Amino acid sequence: MIDEDTGIILNTLYSLIKEHCGQANKSKKVVKYLIRILIKVGVLLKNNAFNEAESLLFSDFKTKYRTTALTFISFYEVKFTYDQQILQDLFKDVFDLLKQITRRHISSKSQEKINIVEETLRDKDMLDELFSGDETKGIGRHLFLICTRVKNLIDDGKI
Repeated sequence: MIDEDTGIILNTLYSLIKEHCGQANKSKKVVKYLIRILIKVGVLLKNNAFNEAESLLFSDFKTKYRTTALTFISFYEVKFTYDQQILQDLFKDVFDLLKQITRRHISSKSQEKINIVEETLRDKDMLDELFSGDETKGIGRHLFLICTRVKNLIDDGKI
């Protein structure tokens, strides 16, 4: 089950992607894929499906995911600190770990869905527009809501 904060993040992400690329279908597809990935990883965790090596990688994944979330928030809260390359590298590391963890458990089609989500979230133009400093127009207005909800997840120990 997806909690309220995660649901709001996903809805906001849908709007953000839709506004950036102008394609509702792409936005819907990316968010749907992201939800499926979250559910699959959750099921794998619940069923203790990871072997020892995957469990160690999952621990690294959680740490990197949290670091990425904190960096994302920091770039929002501390003006003029946004660094596209740092954020892209962090996203790449998170998705690389996710692919390693799930490789043995999901189909190549599902792996491709992870690639589509990664490609979308690492989009340089989208990240630059998001952190452009103008929170009153364009996709930048979604940044406050995303960061607020991610902070809630961190505070609740979910990230």
